[in-house]
Amino acid sequence: MSGPEEQASRDDREHGDRAGFLGTIRSRQGPPLVVGPHQPPPPPEVVPEVRYHVLDDVVIDGTAADPAALAPVFAAAARRAKATVHEGADLGEVVAAIVEEHGVRRAVVSAEAETQAVRDLLEGLGVEVAHYDPVVGAAADLGVTSAIAGVAATGSVVVDAAVAGGRGASLLPSVHLCILPVDRLVATPSDVLRRGPRPLPSNRVLVTGPSRTGDIEQIITLGAHGPVAVHIALL
Repeated sequence: MSGPEEQASRDDREHGDRAGFLGTIRSRQGPPLVVGPHQPPPPPEVVPEVRYHVLDDVVIDGTAADPAALAPVFAAAARRAKATVHEGADLGEVVAAIVEEHGVRRAVVSAEAETQAVRDLLEGLGVEVAHYDPVVGAAADLGVTSAIAGVAATGSVVVDAAVAGGRGASLLPSVHLCILPVDRLVATPSDVLRRGPRPLPSNRVLVTGPSRTGDIEQIITLGAHGPVAVHIALL
């Protein structure tokens, strides 16, 4: 035997019956693959309701005619993001409830003026309070900050590192309490990002509810990269 016939015989001895081998694999894979465009997915069982915010009644030429009118819009959006919003409540009662609910023993406060009253309230409840630094913040149960703005459309609070005196008081502790004066409410993120002094600070964070991730099996997990709970005292 020589030439092509010899080569074919050698291939069979070395590699076996390729077509037969692949045929066995295909028979165990179920129906054969269909070559062509992807099949459309089945229709969803539930179609989510489309939601959006209409701010035309309180915003004129990009500026809120009355920031207080944005308060209910902000509170509703923040609650949808799983933040807890305290409207019109006594600050002492809010702080006491947070300490009890989350078992707060150690807290850090930012350098903002609005947080100093909370510092006194916490110390009165027996909580150890310190100014923020990364080491102390990582071990704290509660971080207290104010915010340069609250965004009504998204329910976000905006923490500015240059004003707060650091980057992590709203990020490292397991619970974040933000003291937000109602006159700092704005309509949209662009009202914060496009306005204000330049240059921008080294860090400006828009906090929208607790930290969350859906990386693992698309299951939302709170507290993965920051606070597991966010409380906003809207004053």
